[in-house]
Order: sequence, then structure tokens, then C-alpha cells
Amino acid sequence: MTGNGQRPDAGRDCDGDLDRRQEQGLDQEQEEYGPTNQPLLPEGTIARRIIDRLKNPWVIAILIVVFVPMVVWVGYTVHADLNSPDYGTATIYDENGDYLASVEGNVAATWREQYTGLSNTDSLEDGHGMIFLHDTERERTYVMRDMAFPIDIIFIDKEGRITVIHHAELENRDHLTEYRGQSKYVLEVPYYWTTENGIDIGDTVEFRWGPPRTETGGISIASSSGPHNDVPINLERRPTANSP
Repeated sequence: MTGNGQRPDAGRDCDGDLDRRQEQGLDQEQEEYGPTNQPLLPEGTIARRIIDRLKNPWVIAILIVVFVPMVVWVGYTVHADLNSPDYGTATIYDENGDYLASVEGNVAATWREQYTGLSNTDSLEDGHGMIFLHDTERERTYVMRDMAFPIDIIFIDKEGRITVIHHAELENRDHLTEYRGQSKYVLEVPYYWTTENGIDIGDTVEFRWGPPRTETGGISIASSSGPHNDVPINLERRPTANSP
């Protein structure tokens, strides 16, 4: 024994007692408030089961097949929406290059705009219409869904030549006629406008586009050739201001 009557290791025993008391206090706290090392997603929860399923290679493959095309489609739609013109003018010439007529109107370039078309329009003024702008030329089908008035539908190939003209009448939504034609561009104009202006298959359409929407902020301006103007414009044949 030492001079103070304590064993040499008494201090360490006191420290051990303190550690045990702290551990007991921690255990009591865990019983009261729950374990501190509990996983973020405990076993048996819905979220944990979803995470476990996502580890399955087949599930991952299905998600890739489903969602990647969706992302690509959304990206393409946004790109087309931002880079396409709002407005355009179509000038039509006969096979001899003589001026026939011209029409101007909004451009439908995205899937949403093309699906809606003129269905939210009450009427068309003379010399106005809608230009449908597609990326490629192929066989296309148009219908008179929810239309309030009849129209002429003009299908135009990538060279600007008219391939088909349809006189589309009003129809019941339950039975819609499919108007087909080979086209990259489709022009919708007032009913029998093509007949009144002597427009026929084989005539040439030349387009003039307004600036891309990224430059106009969505404002419709028909003033300059845009990036989609791959149908050449012959300025020498363009009609003057007092042309019929």
C-alpha cells in the first residue's frame, strides 16, 4: 500500500467505472431515442424494396429501354421548339415559273404544334394559312381533328414541288378521313384556295422563314431566310408588291 492507503491502480479503476457509466448512459439513450446507427432505409420498407429491385440487371435494362428514348424525344422536341421559325411565307409558281399566289402564317414545327394544327383557330383570312415543317420527307397522314372550318391541304416534297392537294371538309371526330401525301412540308390554306388560284400538282413552292425562336423570343416575324430554308428562293421570280 502507498502512503495514502490506495492501490497504485485505483486511478485506472475510477476511469473504468466512468467508462462503464458512460456506456450505460448511451445504452439508455439509445433505448429512449432509438439506435444511432440505424440504416437510412430499414429492411422491409417500401423504399428499401424498390432500391433492392433496382439492383436487378433486368430492371436496369428495362428502365434504359423505356426512359432513354423518352429523354431523347424530349430533347429533340425542345431543340425543334427553340430553333424553328415562328412564321413563314410560301410563294407558289407554276411549272413555267410564273407567279400564282402566296400565303403566310404560323409555322408548326414541334409534335405538339403539328398535332394541334389549326384546330384552335376559328377561321382563316385570305392569304393566310399554316406551314407544317418536318425534318425529313416521307409519306404523311393528316386528319381534320376538331376543325371548325374546311381547308385545302397541300403536300410538298423536299424539293418544293406539290405532290398532292386535298380539299378537306368538316368531319365527325368519330370518323376522320386520312389525307395522305409524300411531303416534307404541308401547307394548310382556306378551302378551295388552290382552285381559285390555279394551283396544281407539280407547281413549286418557295418558302421564306422568319428568324429562329431563340432570336425572336417567340415573336412572329416573317423577314429573313431561316436555317430551315433548304428550298432555294429565286429573287428574280419573286412577285412585286403590286402583283395579283
